[in-house]
Amino acid sequence: MRHARRSRAGGREQAIDELFSTRGLEAEPVGRALDAGFSLRPFAADIPTDPSLDPLAEAMPPAERELRRALDAAARNRPLEAIQRLQELVSREPAHVAARRELATLLEAAGDPDGALEHLDAAVSHAPDDAGLHIARGTVHGRLKHYPEAEADLRRALKVTPDSASAHHQLGLVLFRKGVAPEAAATFRRAIALLPEHAASHYYLGEALSQLNEFPAALAALQQAIVLAPGEARAFQLAGRILDKLKRPDEAREMYRRAREARPA
Repeated sequence: MRHARRSRAGGREQAIDELFSTRGLEAEPVGRALDAGFSLRPFAADIPTDPSLDPLAEAMPPAERELRRALDAAARNRPLEAIQRLQELVSREPAHVAARRELATLLEAAGDPDGALEHLDAAVSHAPDDAGLHIARGTVHGRLKHYPEAEADLRRALKVTPDSASAHHQLGLVLFRKGVAPEAAATFRRAIALLPEHAASHYYLGEALSQLNEFPAALAALQQAIVLAPGEARAFQLAGRILDKLKRPDEAREMYRRAREARPA
């Protein structure tokens, strides 16, 4: 059942809530020392990328040209222009699923999850078997704490793509926030089996196992999260609390120290 009113989540609140979400947690690639500080494309910013200048653009349908212009605006950090272009596009072509998907992403980032859901609803109505749309909509529902809707979307996605690590991870988050720690832990383990390098799944597996008082296993999961995302403070903090419970105070103090040195949670 759709909620009559949906709560709005500010950008900062969403960033905090989703510190260990599917974005931004992978370890930063290590650059080659000899190349450090030197761009391989020093004049790339001067290269025009407007789709209207692309000699192949004229052969594209008008809707695709407009979609490319919107994506170009988003890539150039002009989200308001991108949103306006996409809104005009979907008003002319309501069944343009790709445009609605991109528009939903931009609207949620701008702090308008209700608007994002409206476009995801419309996109799903035109492409009901698109697992990516169900994952996207389930993720937004989950962030808004619409757990029944989120779980329904994510389970629907898993019926279509049972090996989607993203769907398993997002479903694990929903189950964890619902307080179903055993099922959440099993779901995070499935996500890790499919995508072992995803730090977020290891972190939340540690959270779920900690709630189940499975402290050695929780600590192992958090240590893996730390290896994959050494700049995140929350894994160090939780590892410190678990080490305290395991009566290992020296190691706990070291975790707390490293948490202070990491970026704030």
